[in-house]
Amino acid sequence: MNKIQSLTQADIMSRLGRLHGNLFYLFIISLVAGSYWSMINPVYQPFMLSLGISISTMGLLEALRGRIGLLSTLSQLLGGVLADKYGRRRLIIVCSIVTLLALIFHLLAAYLKNVQLLIIGSLILALAWIGTPAWNAMTMESTDRCRRGFALSLVWFAGIAPSIVLSPVGGWLVENYGYRLVFFIGIFMETICLVLILLFLRESLERSTISSYRELLTNLIPKSKALKRLYLIVALDSFAWCIGTSLFYGCLVEWFKFREIELGLLSSVFTLSWTIAQIPAGKIVDKYGSKIAMIFSELMGISTLALWLIARDFTMFTVSEVLLGIVPALWIPALNTYTAEKAPKDKVSGTLGGVSAFRGLVSFPAPYIGGYLFDLAGFHLPVTVSLIGVVITLLAIIFLLESQP
Repeated sequence: MNKIQSLTQADIMSRLGRLHGNLFYLFIISLVAGSYWSMINPVYQPFMLSLGISISTMGLLEALRGRIGLLSTLSQLLGGVLADKYGRRRLIIVCSIVTLLALIFHLLAAYLKNVQLLIIGSLILALAWIGTPAWNAMTMESTDRCRRGFALSLVWFAGIAPSIVLSPVGGWLVENYGYRLVFFIGIFMETICLVLILLFLRESLERSTISSYRELLTNLIPKSKALKRLYLIVALDSFAWCIGTSLFYGCLVEWFKFREIELGLLSSVFTLSWTIAQIPAGKIVDKYGSKIAMIFSELMGISTLALWLIARDFTMFTVSEVLLGIVPALWIPALNTYTAEKAPKDKVSGTLGGVSAFRGLVSFPAPYIGGYLFDLAGFHLPVTVSLIGVVITLLAIIFLLESQP
């Protein structure tokens, strides 16, 4: 097996120049959305704290609306089902509209300093995950089968790259002008995303072979041994990580008294690492297979969590963010590619939604548990529990996950 050559900047630009159709516009939309979320994400939990929400209450909200929260999970489950029946484009449009509505509620909460509006906006934002399975499926359906890993990496690259510059900008804007400005910017840029979706994205689902909602829901239950084992591994991984990381920025503010601009800088370092690793990671998935990529992802995660246990200042956390960026760069394209390879051809989106649903339904209490452990004993207890869980997940990948042919 030949050694993988690192991609030069010229190589990346050459590949970008060959993008066409949906993949080009998915790249642009991801770039625009990633720009405003880069400013919002690092200061989101400090925003919640500024309105008087405690860490444990924040954990409860994350359990409902976070990346693996209950509402987010059910949204992805429904989204995978609907995308396989009605198409990818419609679900992506709904996702953008829901995101706009949620951002408006957040802007009102910032203006009025109203916790109830924040909670409503936060829960609405969870519904925006309905478009995730459709987005991933459209990305993979817009390229050749042998280049799916690269396509996913490229679109994710567009979504995270702006954070290198804009995360510290978001922190600076909040410190100087308040939280309202970043949410206003988000509304403006998401409107641009919606216009691009409506004008340029074309449906990628060739034909739906599903005739009823009962059949749709049945198809979300994994039938093959490979997918059943994958469901277990994804649930273990998500539960372990979310205990120690879902409230990371809020915990840094409470425990180490970090400022918003410092959180932005940490996010920038994390994203820079992720961005540099993302394109080569997609090629690694395509060349060596998803299992190898997932193993290396978890090894990087174990190193990161171990470093958090001894970190005492901003510099050490900055170093840890370099390692942390490699984790999703490998994990995300590996997981999506493995799922697509093992799923029936006409049920890819539904299977992606099913994986996300099972992961979320099993692990959604993790953020609340993490918040409770933080209130009980501080920053290091939830991180320790996460570290143990990731080690268990690594062993499960090694011994249970099938290798790709």
